[in-house]
Amino acid sequence: MDALRNAVSDFLRLRSIDRHRSRIGWRAPRYFRYLARAQAAYDGPLPMAGDLSGAIAQFARDGVTAFQNDTTEAIADKMMARISERENAGETLWDADKHEIGNQNYAGDLWKDFPEIEDLFRGPVGTFLNHHFQASFKILYGVLYRSTGGERAPSGSQRWHSDSGPGICVNVMFYLHETSHENGTLEALPWAFSRDIYAAEPAAIRARARTEGVDPRSAERFRLMADFYDDAITEELRQTVIRPQGRAGVVVPFLNNTLHRGGFPEPGYTRTAIVFHCYPSHEPTDFERYRRLGINKSAPYPRDPAEKF
Repeated sequence: MDALRNAVSDFLRLRSIDRHRSRIGWRAPRYFRYLARAQAAYDGPLPMAGDLSGAIAQFARDGVTAFQNDTTEAIADKMMARISERENAGETLWDADKHEIGNQNYAGDLWKDFPEIEDLFRGPVGTFLNHHFQASFKILYGVLYRSTGGERAPSGSQRWHSDSGPGICVNVMFYLHETSHENGTLEALPWAFSRDIYAAEPAAIRARARTEGVDPRSAERFRLMADFYDDAITEELRQTVIRPQGRAGVVVPFLNNTLHRGGFPEPGYTRTAIVFHCYPSHEPTDFERYRRLGINKSAPYPRDPAEKF
């Protein structure tokens, strides 16, 4: 009976992943229904794609891409200069590293303190999102953080994982300084390969749990999953991993449910970046709302995708 129940559950799970690019099960369809509503409400025309055409096409295929141009570079340079100026003046910009993994979140109000972000979303990032969604967009939240290298082992989001949110969510990374392997660029596995690993995941987790004598539904599940992903992403698959890097101002959009891992800087290196979680919208982007309320994180994803944010 357990074998039959597992087989049915695994089938329905993978069908949902294939249809909705999401791992949240029965909740997933409502988000794709909302995407259709947002597309129907968009009265266009879409902005000119210009030099973003290649990135838009790659994202449609792989669920991850990268781009930068004079606008993104100028915005990153200006933001980084302001951060350095405030740090040199003795201002405390970063919260304590609560989990002791080398990550510190920005302590202020991101949108209000860095109004250049609006230029980013009125410019190339907004154009990219309009083309991907074929609709308007909205920003659930944005988090600016600094990662510092050390001798500790990768943990949490620094290991391979999926965010397990709605399939319509696009995560957008924005690097404020030059990014290389040493200061920990994001790594993402293209969607098709991520999907194949998800197909094998349930049975593999159950087998690992039996071998280790742990409950696969307990907190141990997250470690079991990370261990499985590490083993599943073989040397052959590593050749397909996308690792964007370059000058300050690199923008890295990726689907919320692609397998990815956050940057893990080497000792002596740091990484300063922003991650935004973006969704389609049935209304024009409400920049005035962001100027007034900011975009600090209040929830991992919206329970109702039509809500205003």
